[in-house]
Amino acid sequence: MKISLFSLSAVVALTIAFTPSLSSAAPTSPLPIPPINRRPHNDNGATASAAYASAFAASADIASFKNDRVVRINVQTPSDLKTLTDSERSLELDYFTHTKGIGGTIDIRVPAKSFKSFQALHLNYTTVVEDLQGVIDEEAQKNGEYLEQVWGASVEQVQNSLRLNRGGHGGRVEEESQIYASPMAASAWFRGYHSYADHVKWLNAQVKGSKGKAKAFSAGKSFQGRPQAGIRLGTGKKHIVFHGTQHAREWVTTMTVEYMISQLLNSKDKKVAGYLKKYTFHIIPIMNPDGFVVSQTTNRMHRKNAQPNPGSRCLGTDINRNWDSHFGQGGSSTDPCADDYMGPRAFSTPEAANIARYLRSLPNVAAYLDIHSFSQLWMVPFGYSSTRPGTYAYMDGLAEKAVNALAKVHGTRFRHGDIFHTIYQSSGTSVDYAYEVAKAGVAMAVELRDTGRNGFMLPAEQILPTGEETWAALSAILDNIK
Repeated sequence: MKISLFSLSAVVALTIAFTPSLSSAAPTSPLPIPPINRRPHNDNGATASAAYASAFAASADIASFKNDRVVRINVQTPSDLKTLTDSERSLELDYFTHTKGIGGTIDIRVPAKSFKSFQALHLNYTTVVEDLQGVIDEEAQKNGEYLEQVWGASVEQVQNSLRLNRGGHGGRVEEESQIYASPMAASAWFRGYHSYADHVKWLNAQVKGSKGKAKAFSAGKSFQGRPQAGIRLGTGKKHIVFHGTQHAREWVTTMTVEYMISQLLNSKDKKVAGYLKKYTFHIIPIMNPDGFVVSQTTNRMHRKNAQPNPGSRCLGTDINRNWDSHFGQGGSSTDPCADDYMGPRAFSTPEAANIARYLRSLPNVAAYLDIHSFSQLWMVPFGYSSTRPGTYAYMDGLAEKAVNALAKVHGTRFRHGDIFHTIYQSSGTSVDYAYEVAKAGVAMAVELRDTGRNGFMLPAEQILPTGEETWAALSAILDNIK
């Protein structure tokens, strides 16, 4: 059985009409969300309508992962690594973790049709998930119940209260903004996952309810025309920039970044007031909105953006291999079907180019953080090279403070270090670009919970703890930036 997590029935309680203010291009149709009706660009300025239409199936054509397994491979010898690498294309292996080192482990999704051939490789592995579709269906079922019973009930309760207080009068747009910004609804927001449309509403509501404390901005538009919508907070001369969901399937990053926004807006801690005087925050919960919508409507495991690749049936480019920083110098793929496909050239994805342009426009970026999941890592440059940057000790010292503060909240243990040595070589990444080109004083790549037990389908009950511990880590960094 194939279940779309954000089916229409799951959001029946959330049908209040609303037009997002962050961009007129933001889709507002009921879920599943169809592609935006616009003409996507391609390299020569012509329309890419045919490629665009073929790349997107109807929402009914939801990718199924029935009997696909997630296995953890123990890479014991160079021969093991070569065997795996030589077979990844023919077996259509999907790397959940990308560490390709001797003596380590790699988590990979093996399609059901390829499993016998995979077994014939005689690699040492253990099975982490027997049927990935079963896990996805369970996530959909639980989150559907949350949307109707918890979030929907909270919305109704706030809605009734607002109407009672004003005698049944007031506009629907104003009402919805008040609902999403209300403390009563806030307590329920972080107990489940939400549709793209609801995230847009939530972000708008935080701005409207901030009484001028926050301002909305967009770093640019995605390939399909959705805004890379963000919120700007604070008055300090040092700029802090961070975002989630560069990789579409990493849903907990969206919620965690929104938790950071909530803390900066609503915390009564005097330290937070100090942060807002010392820094200006630029925060984008969903850096890759098109890919996020794909992951919510047609393919839960989609990682890349939604840009068609001419001549290929495979959709998207890995945005985090597409930055103009040592592009294509290792740890990325030239295969459009690979999840780490780097694209035809640097900044061929508008999503990466937009954020890079925004970063360069800021005069003093004290810190840049790119929030991912999963693996429980807090990393600094470089990814492309084994050579460490001149300020490595300073940045890694901050990372150490962050993971120590994080561990004190719920006991979650993270590792820290440079990307190259901590996980794998990767070039064309946001963090290397932010550090070397945009001249950020600190650049960090974070991999949130967990270490593979749930992977990208992190249970909703872990959203709030993840936010709480990540906030503690971020606070430790803000307290110690030079």
